[in-house]
Amino acid sequence: MPQLVLYGGAARDLLSASPGSPKDVDVAAGPLSRAAGCRERLLEHPDVQEVGPARDYWIRMTEPVIMFDVRWRGITVDVNFLDDLGKIGHFDIECVRWEHPAGTFVDPYRVAARQTTDSFALVSPMDAENPVLLLNRLLKLSAKYDVDYTQVDELAHLANELVEAAAAWNSTDDFHGTQADAAHARAIATSVQRVRDGAAFLRVCLDSGVIACRNPRLAEALSRAPSAATRLACTTSPDSFWHLADRLTTDRSSSTPRS
Repeated sequence: MPQLVLYGGAARDLLSASPGSPKDVDVAAGPLSRAAGCRERLLEHPDVQEVGPARDYWIRMTEPVIMFDVRWRGITVDVNFLDDLGKIGHFDIECVRWEHPAGTFVDPYRVAARQTTDSFALVSPMDAENPVLLLNRLLKLSAKYDVDYTQVDELAHLANELVEAAAAWNSTDDFHGTQADAAHARAIATSVQRVRDGAAFLRVCLDSGVIACRNPRLAEALSRAPSAATRLACTTSPDSFWHLADRLTTDRSSSTPRS
């Protein structure tokens, strides 16, 4: 088993010799049993700026993951621990990986051979995943690669299916219920703040039902006050995004026409 796997966009960029350095990096650093010890060592490392709290996650509903963020040399490293590395990646662009110490690249869908990243495709069964979390991945990848998912036929169809499934999703499990909703909120905020035109991306999310499926009050507020999308896009953190969003949903003046 590899000791460390760099996967997703950063691995693809290395393989295709894309210019520039990544601002965030996803790595898998071994089985679940190594998570606590690795985090403790990173907390004591002099070159590490910050280590976030450990978070639980589940892939394909049943595969447990422990993850935490590490700030290192200006880069955010999302460190993941899971027992089955073969289950990493819902979309083809996430399945590219570089394995250490072997130094080998794995690119099962020949993503690196493409000239552009103007689209990506789902490669895992949709019905095997929490639709809210899968919708989050669609949003994050769309923002990362500046893709308007409503303009790509396959992605538009997938988004419609996920929005419908997410709207109907009702889980009593803490992770797949409460935490999934919190993750959806973070995904919207971070995607809007990351993409080149945040206000335009937020309007795409609104028009496609991505916001209304889990946060109908915000969707209603944005529909009443379209200029609010620009204000939200100017925020710089998920907390500031949702602080403003909460004000918008409770501001009665937003529904009052201005003369």
